[in-house]
Amino acid sequence: MNRAADWLKQAERDLAAATVSASAGHHEWAAYQSQQCGEKAVIALVQSLHGASRGHGIAEILQQLPDRVKVSKPLLDAARELDKVYVTSRYPNGFATGAPADYFTNESSNDLIVHAKQILEFCRSQIH
Repeated sequence: MNRAADWLKQAERDLAAATVSASAGHHEWAAYQSQQCGEKAVIALVQSLHGASRGHGIAEILQQLPDRVKVSKPLLDAARELDKVYVTSRYPNGFATGAPADYFTNESSNDLIVHAKQILEFCRSQIH
C-alpha cells in the first residue's frame, strides 16, 4: 500500500510545528521537528517509488534512491545537518554536559527549518 500522501502530510505538519516551536523559543524541539519533517518527506518519496526504507538517516535514504532521482550535493548537505540533531536535540547525553536547550538557538533552529523546507520541496517535486 502506497502511503506517500500520508507521510508527506505529516512532514508538512512537522515543519509547521518546528516553526511554532522556534517562535516560542523551544529551539531544541524546532530542531527535532525539522529533522522529522525531512525524514518523513524522504520516506514519502521512497513510498511513492514503491520502495521501503529503514532507519532515520535522511542522507542515507536519499543516497539509496534510484539513479533516476538526482539528489544534489547541497541537498545531501542539508540532510546531513538534519541528521546531526536526531539524538542531540532530544537527549542530554547527546552532549558532554548540559541539556539540549542549552545548545540550540534561534539561528540554529531557523537554519534547520530551512534545510527541512529544502528536503520537503525536493521530495514533493519528485512525487507524481
